[in-house]
Amino acid sequence: MRDEVLALHSADEAVIAVGALLQTAHRQVDIQSPLLDPALYDTEEICACLRRLVVDSGRRTRVRILVADPGTIVRRGHRLLALSRQLTSFITIRQLAEEDVDDGGFLIVDRGHYLRWEPGTGYQGSGRRNNRGHTARWSRLFSERWDRAVQPAALRRLYL
Repeated sequence: MRDEVLALHSADEAVIAVGALLQTAHRQVDIQSPLLDPALYDTEEICACLRRLVVDSGRRTRVRILVADPGTIVRRGHRLLALSRQLTSFITIRQLAEEDVDDGGFLIVDRGHYLRWEPGTGYQGSGRRNNRGHTARWSRLFSERWDRAVQPAALRRLYL
């Protein structure tokens, strides 16, 4: 597979790119999105794609999501929050540490593909497919932020 550079200029392009990248996932998805952008991630197609990933790939599948404001996601009734509560062993949402909060976001798939949006640019962004070297930088940044993040009570599933 050859390296492919991606350029995103609109919400429509971003939605298509996120869906296409998630469809290629085999084992790991990392998402950082301050408000878990509803246009990108709160769709039935995205939830179905992640559910299929977990079901088809099994135990070693991991979906990690970093957000800045979990309260907004809970109030909004985000589909990925509901899915994470159903698939607790595979999908985890954490709150970014205060020093890591910005309004940029990124998506990393299988440590070989990524999309990113710079703070303040809306849906304008860039990415690469089939490039582990460039993706490694974003994977390291995500893992560092993941280690500093917390899992707030508002995101946990309640067992009654």
